[in-house]
Amino acid sequence: MVLPSKMPQLADLDLLLSVESYGSVGKAAQAHSLSQPAASIRISAMERRLGLRLLERSPTGSKLTEDGEMLAKYARNVMSAARELLEFGSGAPSADAKRLRVAGSPAVSEHLIPEWLNRSGFSFGEARVEVQTGSIDELRRLIRAGHVDLAFIDGWCQAGSHVQKQFGDDMVTRYICDDMVAVVVGSKHPWARRTRPLTVRELASAPLVLRERGSGLREFTDELLGTARTPRSYVEFPSSAAIKQAVATSQRVTVLNISTVRSELAEGRLHLVAVDQEMPAKPIYAAWSEGRDLPGYARELVEIAASKGSPMPVFVPGQKVKGSRLAVAKTTTKT
Repeated sequence: MVLPSKMPQLADLDLLLSVESYGSVGKAAQAHSLSQPAASIRISAMERRLGLRLLERSPTGSKLTEDGEMLAKYARNVMSAARELLEFGSGAPSADAKRLRVAGSPAVSEHLIPEWLNRSGFSFGEARVEVQTGSIDELRRLIRAGHVDLAFIDGWCQAGSHVQKQFGDDMVTRYICDDMVAVVVGSKHPWARRTRPLTVRELASAPLVLRERGSGLREFTDELLGTARTPRSYVEFPSSAAIKQAVATSQRVTVLNISTVRSELAEGRLHLVAVDQEMPAKPIYAAWSEGRDLPGYARELVEIAASKGSPMPVFVPGQKVKGSRLAVAKTTTKT
């Protein structure tokens, strides 16, 4: 068979998948060590050869058209076959066999994935481990483009999100554990020794440290405080690390995921405060492409996370937990 002249090159298909993943020609170009003009020229040339418009370009980024999404679907299969061909031709396992590419929502990437790797006895000398983070949409693009083997998603990754609905029919998800939110103070705060549950009105009256607007955790906090008056004063930070630092040595109060404060709780630098209201526990899932088998290291990490991953080893006496699923054992299911 003589390939027609309009047949796309593997490198161009891979570039298109990167544009889908990053939502930007510039970021895709950077990942492929290209200049943005060079990447744009290659995409435009592929569009001309195929007679299709593949991208919708805008000042805020680029997204695939309907034709682009269809081509990307075929491209993922082509790139998967190309990797298998390369492995066969080398006569030995490819470098990807000793590589683990994983992504997660911010709290999971920062606080849980490192612990799962360490607690597993995972040998960093045996594999290259690459961890990325992002919103649900970003994680979904990374999986579909084949840039990560799997992703771990928590309920706070995106405000108002529903993980299983967000990922679609071409994704497989597995329940890992639940993450609870709680009121947290520093060790020198009077509430650190408080035994009586805190009222929402008292919480709203306290000087608060909050996540930035638009985050899922901030959405919950605003909803919780909505039953009381507007907070007297507050400081916003875009990361849990900054919030913990601000609370640890001050008289301020915050609301955080249990997963982000476990080490500080164990060391006594932070303390949980009971609240006279139900606090939610949201699930964490592993997700990967239905069309690709999980590599060995990725399968191992999923099993370790499911067996050791609960971020809820500490409970506040008298605290009610809404929707707790700690006793529920889930198997791999298609969303």
